[in-house]
This record gives sequence, C-alpha cells and structure tokens, in this order.
Amino acid sequence: MARAQDTLGAMRTRVAVAVALVAIVAYSIALRWRILGATPFPTGIDGYFYPVQLRALLAHGSLAYPASPLAFWFMAPFAAATDPITGAKLGAAVGGALIALPAYALGARLGRGWGAGLVAAALAAFSAGSTYLTIEYVKNGIGLTVALAGLWLALRAIETPSRRRIVVALVGLVGAILAHKMAAAIVLAIGAPAALAAAIGRGQLRGRRLLYATGGGIAALLALALLGLLAPHRLLSPDDLRLVHGLFTTSPDWELPALHTRNVTLAMGHEALTGAALALGAAAALWFRGGRLAPAERTVAWIAVGLALAIALPVIAVDDPQGLGFRLRLVAFVPRALCGAILCVCLVNRDWILAAAAVVLALLAPRDEHVDGEILTHPALVTAALGLQGQIPTADTAIVPERHIAFMIAWYAEARVSLRPEGVPRARRWRVMPLSFIGRGSPLDQALMAAREEPALTPPLGVHPRHPNGMVLVAEPTWEWLLDHLPPAARKRFTAWPTI
Repeated sequence: MARAQDTLGAMRTRVAVAVALVAIVAYSIALRWRILGATPFPTGIDGYFYPVQLRALLAHGSLAYPASPLAFWFMAPFAAATDPITGAKLGAAVGGALIALPAYALGARLGRGWGAGLVAAALAAFSAGSTYLTIEYVKNGIGLTVALAGLWLALRAIETPSRRRIVVALVGLVGAILAHKMAAAIVLAIGAPAALAAAIGRGQLRGRRLLYATGGGIAALLALALLGLLAPHRLLSPDDLRLVHGLFTTSPDWELPALHTRNVTLAMGHEALTGAALALGAAAALWFRGGRLAPAERTVAWIAVGLALAIALPVIAVDDPQGLGFRLRLVAFVPRALCGAILCVCLVNRDWILAAAAVVLALLAPRDEHVDGEILTHPALVTAALGLQGQIPTADTAIVPERHIAFMIAWYAEARVSLRPEGVPRARRWRVMPLSFIGRGSPLDQALMAAREEPALTPPLGVHPRHPNGMVLVAEPTWEWLLDHLPPAARKRFTAWPTI
C-alpha cells in the first residue's frame, strides 16, 4: 500500500511539474508576443533579415545569405502558416520561451530536485536578456535553447552511457553547431570538461585510452576548425577569436550594464550583478554540498559559477553594441539560472517552496510592450524602402551603410544589398543613403541638392516622404561626382563609407 501511494504521489508530482512547465512556456510566449505584436513591422537591427531569409527558404529551399540554418528551419513552419514577418516573430517568441524546458532539466540535475528545476526555468524564461534576444538577436536566443538542450543530453550520456544516449547527445551537439556559434561554444566548452571529469572519476583515462582520447579530442577540434574555415558565416571558426580583442577595458564599470555608450545604457535587469551574487551562493553550496553531485554535474556546476563571475567582471568592455562584451552580458541569464538552481542544493526536500519561488519570479516578469534598447521600424522608412521597388536593376546591388535599412530594402524592394562597395563591380553599384548617414545641412546634403540640377548626371532619387534627402538612391557615377564636390574632410569620410 505504501509503495502504491508513493507511486501515485510521484505521478501527481510529475503531472504538476509538467503543468507548471507548460504554464511557464506559455506565459513567456505571451509576454514576448506582447512586445513583438505591438508593431506590424519587424523589430531590431536585423529585424528584416529573418523575413528575407524565410522568404528565400520557403521559395527556394535555401537561405538568401550564409548563416547558421537551424533557427530558420525552426521558424519556417510558422512562416508557412502565416507570412515571413509574422512567422519570424512567432518563431522567435516560441524558440526563446522554450529555453525553460532545458533550463528545468539542467536545473533539476544541478539542484537535485524538481523545485530547483522550476526556479532555473523561471529565471531563464522571464529574464530580460532572453527577452531582448527574442526581439534583437533571434538566432542567438533560439541557439541558447538548443545549447542547453544539447548540454543536458550530453550530461545524460556522460553519466549513464549507452549507445542510444550517445547518439542522441551527438545529435544535440550537431544541433548546437547548426543553431548558433555561441550555442556550439557553450556545449563544447562545458560538455568536454564534464566528459573528461567523468572519465577521470571512473579511472578510464589510462594508458592507451588516454592516448586515444587525447588524439580523438585533437582530431575533433581540428575538424571543427576546418569546417569553420570553410563556412565562417555559418559555423564557429578560428576567425571568431578576433572578437576577444577589445573585450577588456581599463575603466571598470561597477554597475555592470549590458551596454554603455554615449547615447544609451542598458542595464538588462542587472542580471550580470545578480548572477554574480547567485554564483557566490552557488559556490558555497557546492563547497559544502557538492558531494551530492556526480563528477560531470559538479564540473558543469563549477563552470556555471565561473562563467557567471567572469561575465560580471567590471573590466569587460560594453561600449560597443557589436562587441563580445555586450553579447556576454546579454547571456548572463544562462549561468544565472543555473547558479540559482545550484544554490537550491542547500534547500533539498523543499521543492514546493521552490515552486512557489518560481511562481513569484513569473509574476515579477515585466509586462511592458516596450523593452529598453528595442529598435523599432519607423513607418516613413518603410515608405521609403517601398519607393525603391523597381528602381534598382535586378543584376545590380544597393550599397547601404546601415544593416537595418539594407535588409529592409532587400525585403520590400527585393534588391541585392551589401554594406560595403568592395567586391561589387562599379557598373553594378547603387548607393542608398539615409539622412542619418548624410547629415542634415552637411556638405553631402548640399551636394545632393546641387546634383539634381546637373543635366549630365542621373539625378539622386529621394524616396523619403518627409525630406528630399531622407533616403536617397544614387547611381555610382553620380556618387563619384558628389565626392569630387565635397570638402577634403567630408570627402575622406564618405569615401571610406562608414557603416553600422
């Protein structure tokens, strides 16, 4: 009778946990869609990149631009059921919110209980960083979901090896590699030490096995490096090491923002700071109660602690929105969620209290329709991009200095675009410039007005509804004439073609 009651109680607990996870994911999707659905246009710098890619994938079965493909394959059914813009938003919301599931699985392992898993799920699903990735860096957001799932699969295969589990773990690794470069880095950088720790703990790395393992590891790294060199835009490559340059600054910022420039500061929920606090608590929990974890789990836990503390270093440079420091601070919620679960090791047999804490975390999640740092598409820019339809010959390329506008033109005008003129034949170039690039009242602004009066030139075409130079299409010979009529300083700047 007692055994039957225990079985019934365990079943009820599993059902309750499943319901809680469904609720967390559903609520997280709703919060993300509240932001994404507040505008009919894509959000973020690369907002139009995703519809362009999905349109090409649905029409031709391939992407328009080289990229890690898994996120687009995931979003494709949503796009097929609706349209590429709506489908991209739905895929972003669902893919980002699903991080709750692998966060729960890892948290339950590291925190030794389903309550700890729910805490990790809530910390991940309702984090400011994860929400920001959903609106700005969708591939990265979906990639982190895949990365945590791959890491959980790897832990299962490491702790209780079987042919089936090893194959599934390898599928998870391949998925992370195809999802995003950061996802691949997370699984490799955490999974490999965990496997090594488990092998050492079992006394398996001796003699020939040690040599075989060392040779196999080196061969695998070389193979991944070679694949990265062959497809640097799609896969993690040695060239990505250049991002480490400029990672640190000599001017520490103790408030630990995700981004701090002259014009904007993004605190991102102070997740780097709170992550460091949880990491310190998790370190204490591991020191006193870490013996309850298997060697591989203990290794993952200590790496999560170290990663949370490293991300919180005040000397990390966060003044560049394209820099590695900003990207690291954005994903501070990942080690933060795991550290929150690890800390729960000290609260074993308190699962229902931890479940209540997860509910509180969900209720505290911001429900605003606007997120700090969110980049919205102005309707006037959409009108301007629509005005370029049919103006750029099919075989020619629009050279656009802003990524946001470049992909917008690719979407609305269905034109070839490039940020840089190099590599595009002179006869095939058309310059597209917004007023933010030209500068109101600048020498280039004045030269554009003058060029319209030159009968020998193809006149600049203004397509913006509010200003003749709000967005301008310029043929390459006209662009060269413009440069010749600029003062030396302005000529030097615009010849360099600064891009953002």
